[in-house]
Amino acid sequence: MDICESIAERKIREAMQEGAFDNLPTHGKPLDLSEDPFEDPSLRMAHRLLRNNGFAPWWVEEAKDLEASIDRLRADLRAAGQRPAAIDELRAKTVGLNRRIQSYNLKCPSPHLHKNPIDFDREMQGAA
Repeated sequence: MDICESIAERKIREAMQEGAFDNLPTHGKPLDLSEDPFEDPSLRMAHRLLRNNGFAPWWVEEAKDLEASIDRLRADLRAAGQRPAAIDELRAKTVGLNRRIQSYNLKCPSPHLHKNPIDFDREMQGAA
């Protein structure tokens, strides 16, 4: 813990003991989490309309679809066993899935939402 953090913690503790936080207007009430403070203000209304009508931004829907496809691929790999024809077919599906992942990553609004491509050989080892 650095000195500034230590001083801040001490000041907060002293204020709490003096009752500085006792009469706040939101004291005892749950936090209002209906708005995302980190959301781009220019997109806030559009996101609210989508959310209220049961929709999500395209990249959220695409991410869910990609995760479902990855899960199906892994299940198919476990079921394929050592059949060469099935393995070749799943290898081709993996190439297509990796193309979708690459396309998603190029269009996705934030790098921290990117998906890693599927390493077919590693997945095969995990399925065995």
